[in-house]
Amino acid sequence: MPVYELFCLARPQITKKSLAAVIKTASNAVFSNSGVMTDIQSYGNRDLAYPIRKAGSKYNEAEMWQMNFLVRPAALPKIHRNLQIDEDVLRWIFIKKRQHPVNPNTHTVAKQAQRRLDERGVHLIDSAQQHVAPH
Repeated sequence: MPVYELFCLARPQITKKSLAAVIKTASNAVFSNSGVMTDIQSYGNRDLAYPIRKAGSKYNEAEMWQMNFLVRPAALPKIHRNLQIDEDVLRWIFIKKRQHPVNPNTHTVAKQAQRRLDERGVHLIDSAQQHVAPH
């Protein structure tokens, strides 16, 4: 499953209860599609770089929040539709995050590095061998 970030702007006058309901609706859409929430952050009311007009109103600030989650791409239209219907939500964007590869085994990485050094003719002196007295 891909990792997504949802960044959302809500009306600045939104109550905490209404904001929690918006986040819960989006979260439920993720959970109902076998997704996993990884992070939710609220940035509070922030000034906007430019005014946003919606439903006959002009907004110069917005309540900003972000949600990170793993879900199948088929779930995104449902989340999008829920945000579109909600009158408290001004704007939102989904960002597909790059998936990080699984961390390789350190032994394998060391062997590959040693092979590359050997190919270049570079030989590292083992620190344990430096301190051994000659016979």
